Amino acid sequence: MNSLDIIKEQFKRDNFANKFKIVLDDVTETTVKAHMVLDLSSLNLFGRPHGGAIYALADAAFSVIGNNNNNLSVAVESSISYHSSPDPGKTLHVEGRELSGSSKIGHYIFDIYVDDGGKKKSVATMTSVLYKTGKPIREAPKEG
Repeated sequence: MNSLDIIKEQFKRDNFANKFKIVLDDVTETTVKAHMVLDLSSLNLFGRPHGGAIYALADAAFSVIGNNNNNLSVAVESSISYHSSPDPGKTLHVEGRELSGSSKIGHYIFDIYVDDGGKKKSVATMTSVLYKTGKPIREAPKEG
């Protein structure tokens, strides 16, 4: 099983992402795409999508891209800027990519948006930094 298969399997067990019905669309060594529908459970007291729900989608993508090399990683810092309020019922998308990385630190950016008549309407941008522990998520099978 390669490292991308490992993170896909792990993501299926992410209870928090499952609660928000977050779907992993694609993951490579340097990119990630996911989406969720902004249903009634994601709305705040004003009937608009809660900032925490928007953040949850971006953070789920961060956990996938940050752990996609079978190297257990932990968040160091994350910052989100909100640009617009999407309408309830819309599908919220996130596309993330690695900005830079080393054997210990990774820097990422995430664009969160809705499709607005074939154009991406920006909802938020998140930047994040993580620390790579060097510990495998899943041990390699022993040969022999």
